[in-house]
Amino acid sequence: MTVAFPTNLTEFPHRPSPVALSPGPPPLPTPSFPPRQSGPASPRPLPLSQSGRPLRVHRLPARYQDIYPEAPHPAASSSSSPAAATTDPSETAVIQRVTLVVRNRFRTAPNTFGLWKEYLYRPSYDPDACISPEDLYLPHTSTIVLDEEATEEVSIYTNKSTELLMNWQNSISTQKSNEETTRLVHSVLFDPQFCLGDLNHFNATNENRKADAAEEKSPFLQSFRHASVNIDVPSGSPHDASQTFAVSGLYYRQITSLIKEAFEGPISKNFHFSPFKLFRKHPNSESSDRIYSEIYNSDVLLDEHDKVQRAPTGDPTCKREKVVAALMFWSDATHLATFGTAKMWPIYMLFGNLSKYIRSQPNSGATKHLAYIPPLPDSLQDQLKSFHRKWDTQHKDILTHCRRELVHAVWKFILDEDFLYAYAFGMVVRSPDGIERRVYPRILTYSADYPEKYVFSP
Repeated sequence: MTVAFPTNLTEFPHRPSPVALSPGPPPLPTPSFPPRQSGPASPRPLPLSQSGRPLRVHRLPARYQDIYPEAPHPAASSSSSPAAATTDPSETAVIQRVTLVVRNRFRTAPNTFGLWKEYLYRPSYDPDACISPEDLYLPHTSTIVLDEEATEEVSIYTNKSTELLMNWQNSISTQKSNEETTRLVHSVLFDPQFCLGDLNHFNATNENRKADAAEEKSPFLQSFRHASVNIDVPSGSPHDASQTFAVSGLYYRQITSLIKEAFEGPISKNFHFSPFKLFRKHPNSESSDRIYSEIYNSDVLLDEHDKVQRAPTGDPTCKREKVVAALMFWSDATHLATFGTAKMWPIYMLFGNLSKYIRSQPNSGATKHLAYIPPLPDSLQDQLKSFHRKWDTQHKDILTHCRRELVHAVWKFILDEDFLYAYAFGMVVRSPDGIERRVYPRILTYSADYPEKYVFSP
């Protein structure tokens, strides 16, 4: 512990005064002190109320005082003092990387709450170095980058007045109440861009048809691939062979393309490429507790990160940093309407390299649409009824088998050759920091409810 001694005697709050000694030895000389430089000795007058009494100072009790959150100190600093570990959030320090497969353990200094990180490999980039205190308690801004050319496109409707009216019709609810009518007047009719003459030949059916045609040509839908999956259904008799049925309507995207989009996009500035262990030091002792709060400080990702350092690359001359893309999948069948049987079964993909506080925000762009599982068509049941001998007594079990085969067939399309190659040898991606890294995708979690888990089980 370092003790700071004052360089000026005036820093002491109380100075010793000369002491009068009894007759005997001569009195000691009175020490001379330099004059104070603190200003006038008269106290500052206290503010008074209207009655002439001093105003009371109201202080918030300690239990009601909020302490701002603080992220662990970034790995850019190797100093043991917390003051030296504080870096400017606008500046990202570049740390030298170890190219050999050697464990270079690194430990950060504890922050105000006693949190500190321990790395198995010294990281080349730490997003905590770019975090400001406001980022920990203010809403996260969207990382979705809109195409400038797309924003300047002409409206898909006939004119601006029609667009305002159609947006009002297709928003909030299909049954317009008094509040909706009031909003029509103030949000549409009183809009400076609204012109009543543009609605001379207005037709809501035609305008909605134009909107549907424009959505089918959107870049987002064009990024999906369309395919039909085949499922095998047994005949129910040992003497008859099984039959293959085709189920169309699968829309999916490549996992490797989504990984490249995320690691090259602005959201990767918040990615933790190197996992670590998070600890909390006790304030009154030297012991520490392990903290589990994110995927990137879990033992599973630490083990996978350690394994990929010895994984093949397919290129003997490759000296790039090897990192893990921690993939998290989530699927849940959803009804699209209150009445009717219209439903959708989407599959989403997220990244465990990103903090859960950013992933959970709807405007962060962290959730990727991976695929939409098609439902079993009604015509399939008619075909199964004429094919399967035990349809009348086992039709529920047969449909359950078909749904299970459908899900597994869909994942055969998703886990394609590009993904399997990247899983084994990695894929080279250039991040916004200008560094090329070899990314190895690893599936860490799959979240689903009980009916879907039952379908996935063999």
